[in-house]
Amino acid sequence: MSKHREQQTDSQTGNLFGDLSAGESLTHTESIVFPQDDSLEKILADVKSSHTCGACKPGMPIVFGVGPEHTELMLIGEGPGIDDIKSEMPFQGQAGVLLTKMLAAINVSRSECYICNVIKCVPPGERNFSIEEIEDCRPLLLRQILAVNPRLIIAFGALAAQTLLRSKKTISDLRGSLYTLRLNDREITLAPTFNPAYLLRVAEKKREAWEDLKMVREFLNRASG
Repeated sequence: MSKHREQQTDSQTGNLFGDLSAGESLTHTESIVFPQDDSLEKILADVKSSHTCGACKPGMPIVFGVGPEHTELMLIGEGPGIDDIKSEMPFQGQAGVLLTKMLAAINVSRSECYICNVIKCVPPGERNFSIEEIEDCRPLLLRQILAVNPRLIIAFGALAAQTLLRSKKTISDLRGSLYTLRLNDREITLAPTFNPAYLLRVAEKKREAWEDLKMVREFLNRASG
């Protein structure tokens, strides 16, 4: 993801979402309507045939997601970058290399995770994602979550964390805590942290990201214990 696009995320989405005030629990609850017998295959077909999203134009590469259809750990980024276009898979290039190292540090392999983004396409000219595009993609993302049915989601970057939690807090404010996402009849733990692409540019934030990953590791160890 480009530097300009990521820097704009907080201010862009801040006008749209509500906020998790300090007095509230670290829980976001909502319900969505989704097709019977929904699956990742059906969701991808809907993405390809959608005339709603302004980013996913006919003929553009779709970076939908990759990984096991049902898994305990789901990784959600903000949107695909130019490194993802050729393979049509998320988190390629140097950001993907760093992501792999981050996961290995907590004894997790990328192949164990389902990986996707909030936005499924690269907007023309690498412009910023609009609020309308984020909102158009959000129901598809929530359907992906229900289809994968993870125990834990790591939200990489402000756009991902804000979109899932309906919060306008910055990623610096959101990270450092585990949240509960109650989606229909599911209850999923969510850990916001910095986007690997951001960490490549701002190396001093890697220490905070490591603290977030240690929380994830402890949660996974408890869940498997």
